[in-house]
Amino acid sequence: MKISILNTIGPVASATTDAGTSPAIDSQCREAIELLKSGNTSGAKAIIDNIHDAKGIQLARKQLLEMWINTCDEDYDTATVNGIGTLHTLVAAKQRNNVDFLSLAATTIYIFAFIHYKNGENKKAGKELEKAQKLYERLAKKDSDRFTPALMAAVEASTEIFKSKLKKMNILAHYQVATELYEGKVSAGTTEAIDSLVDSITAEGDIHLKMGNYRDAVRFYTKALRYRKRISMSTGPKELRISINLGNALIHLSNRREAGEQLLRSMLPAANKLEATAEIEEINKLLESSDQTTFDIISFWKKLFSKSS
Repeated sequence: MKISILNTIGPVASATTDAGTSPAIDSQCREAIELLKSGNTSGAKAIIDNIHDAKGIQLARKQLLEMWINTCDEDYDTATVNGIGTLHTLVAAKQRNNVDFLSLAATTIYIFAFIHYKNGENKKAGKELEKAQKLYERLAKKDSDRFTPALMAAVEASTEIFKSKLKKMNILAHYQVATELYEGKVSAGTTEAIDSLVDSITAEGDIHLKMGNYRDAVRFYTKALRYRKRISMSTGPKELRISINLGNALIHLSNRREAGEQLLRSMLPAANKLEATAEIEEINKLLESSDQTTFDIISFWKKLFSKSS
């Protein structure tokens, strides 16, 4: 995103200390936020690590700040874990629909959108931004000065995502034309024509994967592998790459996740045989994060606001 997440961090600072909460923890969080706003993530982390016994909204605020720091460090996997923790804490919170609750929920969802955008998951990012915008609109009506910058950040981020999606659709259209041309030549059975067709179909799958169209990505990768088998039944670098991407797409589909995990594990021996170090690391990372890929912000929406008026 051209818009940073900076405009969304200030509003999560607690304006007041509620009864039963620790003033010291609120003070530490505010200090950490000021350091984050100045770009001092290491200083903020040192403060956050020294916060103990936080509960309820204060725990959610601490978890969100940890998520923020992970995102600044581009450690998106850990950020996702902390973000899920934040939402679980908010779901269990006793106080609902107040400014603190809404601001923490909005910023958590916004940062998830940022992470998914960075990971090329535009469909998820777009849906999450819509939810974040709705919350920021409610908050801006309560406190315009405090929340309008965050609302504008979410709106501008949405514009950037939709432009990116449009760009990918334009590129996809070009590959579709190329695929049609190559398919017309494949009937001759030449290796060169089939190889070109596989490249074009794979590129279509790659774009769908980046856009979050996982079912379409699975369809194109499966088709590419089927054509590739006409040339060779062995698993070379190209087959390995397509299979990893297919596994990646599958684990994003709740009813196909196990098949994706199985495919990725089956590719490890081939990757080891090819001494494909980067691909081995990628497979292991996908398997480790497989549980996270089924997490859906939208599924949390009703839980977050089931008790709100």
